[in-house]
Amino acid sequence: MNLVNQYIVQAIITASNNLRLSSEKIEVVALLREYLSKSGSIEIQIKEMKKITSLSKLAIKLDEVYRFISNSKIDFLKISDRFKEHSHLLIRDLSTVLDVVTPQNMRSIIEELNEKSGVSAPKVLGNHNEELGDIKIRKPKAEITERQEASYTEKYIMDDIKEDDEITFEDFEKAVLKPVKELDNFFKKLESLNYTGEELKKYHELLQTNTHLSEKVGFDIITNMHRILCNALAQIRENSLTPIKETVEGMRACLIVIVAIVRQKDVDIKVFLKKAESFGKSLTAGRGQY
Repeated sequence: MNLVNQYIVQAIITASNNLRLSSEKIEVVALLREYLSKSGSIEIQIKEMKKITSLSKLAIKLDEVYRFISNSKIDFLKISDRFKEHSHLLIRDLSTVLDVVTPQNMRSIIEELNEKSGVSAPKVLGNHNEELGDIKIRKPKAEITERQEASYTEKYIMDDIKEDDEITFEDFEKAVLKPVKELDNFFKKLESLNYTGEELKKYHELLQTNTHLSEKVGFDIITNMHRILCNALAQIRENSLTPIKETVEGMRACLIVIVAIVRQKDVDIKVFLKKAESFGKSLTAGRGQY
């Protein structure tokens, strides 16, 4: 497998590892990986995938990735950052494909595509999902234990999350983005010192819930941004951190990174990410995280 094929296949696998996959969805990813990894001309295969309704949106994103990696002017010093961006770019459309395409559908699609190119279809995976390689099997979300009193934030965030099925990317996106406007307004109140202890507690708990959710889904950067925000609010609650302008700017940088990644905005967030990470380091200097 050449570099271009390997890059695209690995981006798909990385994207799939950020989703909660059933055994059938894992098999679909494995079939797609097999199809693309043995491609003689991945550009042509992606072009043909665009003609398949269920794969067209994903194929458009794959074409963007292909055009980047096939460019001879790649900056290898920044390739790791771009790879992360590309894998995140694929998550939403890959999730949509996995929601509508079964392994049987995928085999039929690949057979149709291979007939046009004269390539043999990839072998059918057995019952034990052999040769799944780097595709991680994520267990379904654990059932939430009963509590005498459900906190405001657990109810606020978890109402829209399925409890007896996999967490989809859409579920995660909705839970994380739902409180963003409210949080942004609260950060403004912090800077003007116009907030109450109850508000501080509420938003701290809310961000704790989203931190754990992000961690379960497997988003390292988003988890870290939530963790930094939790740490900041914890220190403000302890009166060991004053919410001055620089503090609030650091917190807003975390929020901007979260929204940009979840919504897959095609913008350069390196400035905000650097500012957020620097802010996080300043919080954890000399003390542990929340």
